[in-house]
Amino acid sequence: MGYPTSRLEQWMKQGNVIISQLFFTHYRALQISDLEAMIVLHLVSFQAKGIDFPTPSEISERMEISDQQVAQHLQRLMQKGFLLIEKSTNEKMIEETYILYPLWERLIDQLEKIRTDQQDQRLKNETGELFRIFEEEFGRIFTPLEYETISKWLDEDGHPPEVIRQALVEAVLAEKKSLKYIDRILFEWKKKNLKTIQDVQKHAENFHKYTVKTEPVKRPTAKVPFYNWLEERE
Repeated sequence: MGYPTSRLEQWMKQGNVIISQLFFTHYRALQISDLEAMIVLHLVSFQAKGIDFPTPSEISERMEISDQQVAQHLQRLMQKGFLLIEKSTNEKMIEETYILYPLWERLIDQLEKIRTDQQDQRLKNETGELFRIFEEEFGRIFTPLEYETISKWLDEDGHPPEVIRQALVEAVLAEKKSLKYIDRILFEWKKKNLKTIQDVQKHAENFHKYTVKTEPVKRPTAKVPFYNWLEERE
Protein backbone atom coordinates (compact mmCIF):
# COMPACT_ATOMS: atom_id res chain seq x y z
CA MET A 1 0.00 0.00 0.00
CA GLY A 2 1.58 3.26 -1.13
CA TYR A 3 1.73 6.56 0.66
CA PRO A 4 -1.52 8.53 0.10
CA THR A 5 -1.59 10.81 -2.91
CA SER A 6 -0.93 14.34 -1.68
CA ARG A 7 -1.02 17.86 -3.05
CA LEU A 8 2.77 17.80 -3.23
CA GLU A 9 2.84 14.48 -5.07
CA GLN A 10 0.44 15.91 -7.64
CA TRP A 11 2.56 19.05 -8.03
CA MET A 12 5.71 16.96 -8.44
CA LYS A 13 4.11 14.83 -11.16
CA GLN A 14 3.07 18.00 -12.97
CA GLY A 15 6.62 19.33 -12.73
CA ASN A 16 5.61 22.38 -10.68
CA VAL A 17 7.86 21.74 -7.67
CA ILE A 18 11.62 21.33 -7.56
CA ILE A 19 12.23 19.56 -4.27
CA SER A 20 15.98 20.13 -4.04
CA GLN A 21 15.63 23.91 -4.15
CA LEU A 22 12.85 24.00 -1.57
CA PHE A 23 14.67 21.57 0.69
CA PHE A 24 18.00 23.40 0.58
CA THR A 25 16.29 26.69 1.38
CA HIS A 26 14.04 25.56 4.23
CA TYR A 27 15.30 22.33 5.84
CA ARG A 28 16.82 24.20 8.82
CA ALA A 29 13.39 25.62 9.64
CA LEU A 30 12.26 22.01 10.16
CA GLN A 31 15.13 21.47 12.61
CA ILE A 32 16.90 19.05 10.29
CA SER A 33 20.65 19.03 10.79
CA ASP A 34 23.12 19.47 7.96
CA LEU A 35 24.13 15.81 8.26
CA GLU A 36 20.54 14.62 8.16
CA ALA A 37 19.94 16.84 5.15
CA MET A 38 22.84 15.20 3.31
CA ILE A 39 21.45 11.75 4.08
CA VAL A 40 18.06 12.80 2.71
CA LEU A 41 19.69 14.04 -0.49
CA HIS A 42 21.58 10.77 -0.84
CA LEU A 43 18.31 8.88 -0.44
CA VAL A 44 16.83 10.99 -3.23
CA SER A 45 19.88 10.30 -5.38
CA PHE A 46 19.72 6.54 -4.81
CA GLN A 47 16.00 6.42 -5.56
CA ALA A 48 16.52 8.38 -8.75
CA LYS A 49 18.73 5.46 -9.84
CA GLY A 50 16.07 2.90 -8.92
CA ILE A 51 17.54 1.94 -5.54
CA ASP A 52 14.54 2.47 -3.26
CA PHE A 53 16.07 1.11 -0.06
CA PRO A 54 19.82 1.81 0.10
CA THR A 55 21.59 0.29 3.07
CA PRO A 56 23.41 2.39 5.67
CA SER A 57 26.66 0.97 4.29
CA GLU A 58 25.84 2.14 0.76
CA ILE A 59 25.05 5.62 2.06
CA SER A 60 28.13 5.79 4.30
CA GLU A 61 30.37 4.97 1.34
CA ARG A 62 29.41 8.40 -0.04
CA MET A 63 30.01 10.18 3.25
CA GLU A 64 32.64 10.52 5.95
CA ILE A 65 30.60 8.81 8.67
CA SER A 66 30.15 5.15 9.56
CA ASP A 67 27.21 3.02 8.58
CA GLN A 68 26.20 2.91 12.27
CA GLN A 69 25.98 6.71 12.31
CA VAL A 70 23.95 6.67 9.10
CA ALA A 71 21.55 4.19 10.69
CA GLN A 72 21.20 6.42 13.75
CA HIS A 73 20.37 9.48 11.66
CA LEU A 74 17.89 7.50 9.56
CA GLN A 75 16.22 6.43 12.80
CA ARG A 76 16.05 10.06 13.96
CA LEU A 77 14.45 11.13 10.68
CA MET A 78 11.80 8.44 11.18
CA GLN A 79 11.25 9.48 14.79
CA LYS A 80 10.72 13.07 13.65
CA GLY A 81 8.08 11.87 11.19
CA PHE A 82 10.04 12.83 8.08
CA LEU A 83 10.75 9.34 6.79
CA LEU A 84 8.75 6.11 6.47
CA ILE A 85 9.59 2.57 5.45
CA GLU A 86 7.00 0.96 3.20
CA LYS A 87 6.91 -2.81 2.91
CA SER A 88 5.39 -4.66 -0.02
CA THR A 89 5.29 -8.29 -1.16
CA ASN A 90 6.52 -9.11 -4.64
CA GLU A 91 6.80 -12.74 -5.81
CA LYS A 92 6.81 -14.00 -2.21
CA MET A 93 9.58 -11.55 -1.32
CA ILE A 94 9.25 -8.59 1.00
CA GLU A 95 10.55 -5.38 -0.52
CA GLU A 96 11.18 -2.21 1.46
CA THR A 97 11.18 1.38 0.27
CA TYR A 98 12.07 4.65 1.95
CA ILE A 99 9.16 7.09 1.65
CA LEU A 100 10.03 10.79 1.83
CA TYR A 101 6.59 12.26 1.15
CA PRO A 102 6.01 13.00 4.87
CA LEU A 103 9.07 15.25 4.73
CA TRP A 104 7.93 16.98 1.55
CA GLU A 105 4.48 17.55 3.10
CA ARG A 106 6.06 19.13 6.17
CA LEU A 107 8.20 21.24 3.87
CA ILE A 108 5.12 22.54 2.05
CA ASP A 109 3.42 23.21 5.41
CA GLN A 110 6.45 25.28 6.39
CA LEU A 111 6.32 27.22 3.14
CA GLU A 112 2.64 27.94 3.63
CA LYS A 113 3.33 29.10 7.19
CA ILE A 114 6.01 31.46 5.91
CA ARG A 115 3.65 32.76 3.22
CA THR A 116 0.87 33.26 5.78
CA ASP A 117 3.23 35.05 8.16
CA GLN A 118 4.34 37.32 5.34
CA GLN A 119 0.74 38.07 4.39
CA ASP A 120 -0.12 38.80 8.02
CA GLN A 121 2.85 41.13 8.32
CA ARG A 122 1.94 42.88 5.07
CA LEU A 123 -1.64 43.31 6.28
CA LYS A 124 -0.34 44.63 9.60
CA ASN A 125 1.82 47.15 7.76
CA GLU A 126 -1.06 48.16 5.50
CA THR A 127 -3.34 48.57 8.53
CA GLY A 128 -0.79 50.75 10.29
CA GLU A 129 -0.41 52.88 7.16
CA LEU A 130 -4.21 53.14 6.91
CA PHE A 131 -4.44 54.40 10.49
CA ARG A 132 -1.71 56.93 9.76
CA ILE A 133 -3.48 58.25 6.65
CA PHE A 134 -6.78 58.65 8.50
CA GLU A 135 -5.18 60.46 11.43
CA GLU A 136 -3.25 62.71 9.06
CA GLU A 137 -6.43 63.59 7.14
CA PHE A 138 -8.48 64.13 10.28
CA GLY A 139 -5.63 66.07 11.91
CA ARG A 140 -5.70 64.23 15.23
CA ILE A 141 -4.90 60.96 17.02
CA PHE A 142 -7.73 58.44 16.82
CA THR A 143 -9.39 56.87 19.83
CA PRO A 144 -9.35 53.08 20.40
CA LEU A 145 -13.01 52.97 19.31
CA GLU A 146 -12.14 54.67 16.01
CA TYR A 147 -9.31 52.21 15.46
CA GLU A 148 -11.79 49.42 16.10
CA THR A 149 -14.15 50.84 13.47
CA ILE A 150 -11.44 50.82 10.80
CA SER A 151 -10.34 47.33 11.85
CA LYS A 152 -13.94 46.16 11.47
CA TRP A 153 -13.99 47.41 7.88
CA LEU A 154 -10.93 45.27 7.22
CA ASP A 155 -11.59 42.13 9.26
CA GLU A 156 -15.37 41.77 9.37
CA ASP A 157 -16.53 43.57 6.24
CA GLY A 158 -13.56 42.42 4.14
CA HIS A 159 -12.82 45.76 2.48
CA PRO A 160 -9.26 45.97 1.05
CA PRO A 161 -7.15 48.86 2.44
CA GLU A 162 -7.14 50.65 -0.93
CA VAL A 163 -10.95 50.62 -1.05
CA ILE A 164 -11.13 52.11 2.44
CA ARG A 165 -8.64 54.79 1.41
CA GLN A 166 -10.83 55.61 -1.60
CA ALA A 167 -13.87 55.91 0.66
CA LEU A 168 -11.88 58.43 2.70
CA VAL A 169 -11.16 60.38 -0.50
CA GLU A 170 -14.86 60.41 -1.36
CA ALA A 171 -15.70 61.71 2.12
CA VAL A 172 -13.09 64.46 1.82
CA LEU A 173 -14.44 65.51 -1.60
CA ALA A 174 -17.94 65.64 -0.13
CA GLU A 175 -16.58 67.71 2.77
CA LYS A 176 -18.01 65.17 5.21
CA LYS A 177 -15.02 63.82 7.06
CA SER A 178 -16.53 61.41 9.54
CA LEU A 179 -16.16 57.68 10.07
CA LYS A 180 -19.94 57.36 10.05
CA TYR A 181 -20.13 58.86 6.55
CA ILE A 182 -17.28 56.66 5.33
CA ASP A 183 -19.00 53.63 6.85
CA ARG A 184 -22.14 54.44 4.86
CA ILE A 185 -20.10 54.74 1.65
CA LEU A 186 -18.50 51.35 2.26
CA PHE A 187 -21.92 49.88 3.02
CA GLU A 188 -23.24 51.15 -0.32
CA TRP A 189 -20.23 49.77 -2.18
CA LYS A 190 -20.66 46.38 -0.55
CA LYS A 191 -24.36 46.39 -1.38
CA LYS A 192 -23.46 47.08 -5.03
CA ASN A 193 -20.84 44.28 -4.88
CA LEU A 194 -17.97 46.71 -5.50
CA LYS A 195 -15.09 44.73 -4.02
CA THR A 196 -12.02 46.37 -5.53
CA ILE A 197 -10.82 49.87 -6.29
CA GLN A 198 -11.25 49.03 -9.98
CA ASP A 199 -14.91 48.16 -9.35
CA VAL A 200 -15.46 51.49 -7.57
CA GLN A 201 -13.76 53.51 -10.30
CA LYS A 202 -15.64 51.74 -13.09
CA HIS A 203 -18.97 52.31 -11.34
CA ALA A 204 -18.22 56.01 -10.91
CA GLU A 205 -17.12 56.33 -14.55
CA ASN A 206 -20.35 54.73 -15.73
CA PHE A 207 -22.28 57.19 -13.57
CA HIS A 208 -20.54 60.19 -15.13
CA LYS A 209 -20.85 58.69 -18.63
CA TYR A 210 -24.63 58.59 -18.45
CA THR A 211 -25.24 61.73 -16.38
CA VAL A 212 -22.92 64.35 -17.85
CA LYS A 213 -24.49 66.18 -20.81
CA THR A 214 -22.80 65.91 -24.16
CA GLU A 215 -23.32 69.47 -25.41
CA PRO A 216 -20.20 71.67 -25.65
CA VAL A 217 -19.06 73.10 -22.35
CA LYS A 218 -19.13 76.89 -22.43
CA ARG A 219 -16.53 77.38 -19.74
CA PRO A 220 -13.30 75.34 -19.81
CA THR A 221 -13.24 75.35 -16.02
CA ALA A 222 -16.57 73.56 -15.67
CA LYS A 223 -16.27 70.60 -13.27
CA VAL A 224 -17.68 67.11 -13.61
CA PRO A 225 -20.58 66.70 -11.14
CA PHE A 226 -19.49 65.16 -7.85
CA TYR A 227 -20.75 61.61 -7.51
CA ASN A 228 -22.64 61.42 -4.22
CA TRP A 229 -22.71 57.70 -3.52
CA LEU A 230 -25.29 58.07 -0.77
CA GLU A 231 -27.86 59.94 -2.83
CA GLU A 232 -27.67 57.90 -6.04
CA ARG A 233 -31.03 56.88 -7.38
CA GLU A 234 -31.46 53.37 -8.66
